[in-house]
Amino acid sequence: MLLPITVDKQSPFLGEECALCKDPLTPGDVVIVCPEDGSRHHDRCWIANGNKCAAYGCRGHGEITLASAPPASAPPAPAHPLTPSPAHTRPPAHYTLANSCLILAIAIAIILCAVGCFGLWAIADYLMLHVWNLPYRAPFSGFILP
Repeated sequence: MLLPITVDKQSPFLGEECALCKDPLTPGDVVIVCPEDGSRHHDRCWIANGNKCAAYGCRGHGEITLASAPPASAPPAPAHPLTPSPAHTRPPAHYTLANSCLILAIAIAIILCAVGCFGLWAIADYLMLHVWNLPYRAPFSGFILP
């Protein structure tokens, strides 16, 4: 069971982003703190995400306790119309498998480009020496063994 926290003007959570909708936390918002990674969620975002954390890779979950919920006379907060689905949340700022694959693909492309350029040079060298008879360098006669 998770205890909701109401943000006030002196709250340390004031101005932080909700892990799901990315809206800043403002005075009067009811906030749930994930028990696993400490990320903050609006109570409505926590519930909309199936009572679990929206942070990528986090397994934090739990039901909200009703003991500290806002008074019943207060109207319920409307659901945010632009609340994204959990699949659209931002991943953390570290390398993921996709980033690693991209870096590997770039490295392979650089190596293939270098090999390709050497191949083009070898073709141009052959054409200049043997087809067009342009002796721009001394012909290679092979390795000399001692």
